[in-house]
Amino acid sequence: MSEPTTNSPDDVVIQPASPAEADSVIQPASPVQPPVVAGASGGVGTSAVARLLDGRDAGVWRTDIPGPLTMPDVLVAGVSVQSMTQARRVLTLLSQLGGRPLLVVVGDGRGRAPADSRALLTLVQPLVRDVAHLPYTRAWRTCTSPHGLTPPNGRAFRRAVTRARDACALPPLALPDRRR
Repeated sequence: MSEPTTNSPDDVVIQPASPAEADSVIQPASPVQPPVVAGASGGVGTSAVARLLDGRDAGVWRTDIPGPLTMPDVLVAGVSVQSMTQARRVLTLLSQLGGRPLLVVVGDGRGRAPADSRALLTLVQPLVRDVAHLPYTRAWRTCTSPHGLTPPNGRAFRRAVTRARDACALPPLALPDRRR
């Protein structure tokens, strides 16, 4: 019969891996690095939001590409029913993977969002850290590069950017002064 083994002080004890280390599919963003900004779908303003948040533009968040997925810190969606439906799908999957990003909803026209979009937003609120609504910005519609964007100076825009930057623990952004 063999003798039972005991741990000596020189033995190395291997600790169980943390969930992030054990799962090579999910790679959480580092709190020291800039926030990872992903879009729920294309054309929703992901690049513009990434620029406003000094973040890393991850493009459209997709699960059909090989390799590890990056957990976004910020998810950008348009206010249309189609975009909010896609955002709900993405947020549902992210919540199953342990993520709770900030949701930035970008307005695509003047006036209120469609009732169905508002209902979808109510449904996804438990899945997100916070929601920031960026109002419609006419000049952004014709801009071809996020590097040429000039942030508007409206009060609603300032509130939305401040809320988003606070949620990402970023210092305030110097926005242009309000015109009178």
